Amino acid sequence: MGMKNALEIYFKKQREYWQAKYSTFPQMPYNKAIDECMIIPNSLKDGYIQWQPIPQDKTVDFSGLERKLNLSIHPRIKEYFTSFWFLSVVGNVGGKILEFTTVPYGINIPEQVENCYKFGVGKFPNDDVHFELGSALIDDDDSYLIYVDNENAQIKCLQPEDNAVITIGSLEETITVMKVSM
Repeated sequence: MGMKNALEIYFKKQREYWQAKYSTFPQMPYNKAIDECMIIPNSLKDGYIQWQPIPQDKTVDFSGLERKLNLSIHPRIKEYFTSFWFLSVVGNVGGKILEFTTVPYGINIPEQVENCYKFGVGKFPNDDVHFELGSALIDDDDSYLIYVDNENAQIKCLQPEDNAVITIGSLEETITVMKVSM
């Protein structure tokens, strides 16, 4: 299927959710840092803007970052960061609320991926390489963080205080099956 297709499925559900519930595109608080190309024209109201994802059309070269990190970044992780510019991917999978890292227009993608890598270093046994990819609410505990395993692109939620780990599924399958929530 691929990450681009998974994100397309999610964004279609997201648009339908917002349209059915609020008769709008997805909304979020206005922030000067949001590039105007992502904002629906004339949508600023009560401090909120409407936005839409934008397909990315430029190739991102990860070779320098991969040399620097001395690893090959899983293709699904690369695709997550290079398929669309977007401001929100939040949803429910099996009663777990997952809020994934955003990819706002114009961000330096290799730098963002490197930061996700740095936040994942040393979090799992055997020095397995993981990238931090968001946060989660599980059983009323909002301290969980989302990680993606670089070996197989599996999503794991880690509660940092007691190191509880919950495996969710593959990155692309998780985003495909997520029910949109706010």
